[in-house]
Amino acid sequence: MKVKKFVAPTLKEATEMMKRELGEDAIVLGTRRIRQPGIFGFFKPDLIEVIGAIEEEKVKSKNESGADNAVELLRKMTNEIEAKRKNLFSDDGQKVEFEKYNYTEIKSELEEVKQALNELTEHLKYKGSAQYPSVLKKAFLNLVEKEVEEELANKIIRTVLMKLSGEELRDEKLVESEVINVISEILRFSKPVKPVRRKTFVLAFIGPTGVGKTTTVAKLAAIYKLFENARVALISADTYRIAAIEQLQTFANIANIPMDVAYTPEDMSRLVRKHQDKDIILIDTVGRNQRQSEHISELGKFIKSADPDEVHLVLSATSSYKNMLDVYNRFKSLLPNRLIFSKVDEAVSLGYILNVAYKTKLPLSYITTGQNVPDDIAVAEPKVIANLIYKEVLI
Repeated sequence: MKVKKFVAPTLKEATEMMKRELGEDAIVLGTRRIRQPGIFGFFKPDLIEVIGAIEEEKVKSKNESGADNAVELLRKMTNEIEAKRKNLFSDDGQKVEFEKYNYTEIKSELEEVKQALNELTEHLKYKGSAQYPSVLKKAFLNLVEKEVEEELANKIIRTVLMKLSGEELRDEKLVESEVINVISEILRFSKPVKPVRRKTFVLAFIGPTGVGKTTTVAKLAAIYKLFENARVALISADTYRIAAIEQLQTFANIANIPMDVAYTPEDMSRLVRKHQDKDIILIDTVGRNQRQSEHISELGKFIKSADPDEVHLVLSATSSYKNMLDVYNRFKSLLPNRLIFSKVDEAVSLGYILNVAYKTKLPLSYITTGQNVPDDIAVAEPKVIANLIYKEVLI
C-alpha cells in the first residue's frame, strides 16, 4: 500500500496531482485545509492537503477494484497501527529508549491513520461519498439519513458539484440552497384544478385503507366551495365502510354540498352525469388491500365509469418505501396521474416522498398534515416539498 500527501491551492489541483502520481485507481483517504506561514497566517491563501492511497501491487479490474481494494486497504492500515503500537515496547515488555523514537511524531501518524480509517469506513458504507468535498459529503449524508435512496442522493450531489465550483463548494448555505433547488427540479408537480363555468372537472381519489382519502376529499371540497366559490358535488363509492359514508355525509350537510353514494359502476356513471351542472365533482373510493387483485379490478370498474380528469393516488408518508412502491404497482392499472402524500406530520423521515415521486414519475398534487378540515392540506409546490424533504421544515 502506498499512502502519500498532496498539497495544492485547490482541492481539484491536489486531486489531479494524486491521480497523476498514483494513478486513476487511487482513492482519497482524507482532506484538510492548511494555513500558510505569514503574519499570524493572514494575507496568504490556505492550501488544500489530500491524503491519497493506492495498492502497490497490480490493481484489480474495474469491476472488482472498488469495495475489494478498500477492504484490503483497511486491513493493511489496521496492521500498520498494530505494528506501530508493538514497536513502542521491547520484547520483554519493558519500554525501549525513547531517544530512538519521536513519540509525538508516532502519535501524530497514528491520528492520521485513525482519521483515514474513519474516511475509509464512510467510503465503504456509501460508495463514492468519500470523493466529495466535506460540505457536499455532509449534504449527501443528510439526504441518506432522510431515507433518500443512495443512488438518487449521489445523483443530486453530483448535479450540485457540476453547478458549483471553488469557494462555492465550501459555502454550506449555498450548497444547501442548491441541493434544495436540484430536488425541486427533479420532481414533477401539478397545479390544482381551477374551476371554470364551462366545464365540470371530475377528480377521483384512490389508495389503500387508512391513508386518509375521505378526509382529504372533505378538505378539498371545503376549499373549492369556500375559497374558490365553486359549485361542488361529492360522490362516495366507499360502500364497505358505513362510517366513511356517514362521515362524509355529515360534512356535506354542514358545508351544504350535495352528496350521493354509488353502489355500482352504473350508479357512478349516472351520478357523474347528474352533476354535470357542477364545477367540481370529488369522488371518494373504497380503501382496497393492494394485494387483493380482484378488489383492485372491481374498483377499476367504478373509476372507468366515472371517467375522471384526474386520479389521485393517496399514499401515507408513514409507510415504508417498499410498501409505497407496492401500493403504486398494484394501483397503477387504475391509471393514477397524481400523487398525494398524507400524514406528513406523523412521518419520521420524508425521503420516501422523493424516492417514490422520482421512481413513479407522477406529479405531486397535495400533502396533508393533520385532521383539521380544511386547514391541514397544502398544494405541493417545488420549494415547499424540497425544503420539507431536506430540512424537514414546512415553509
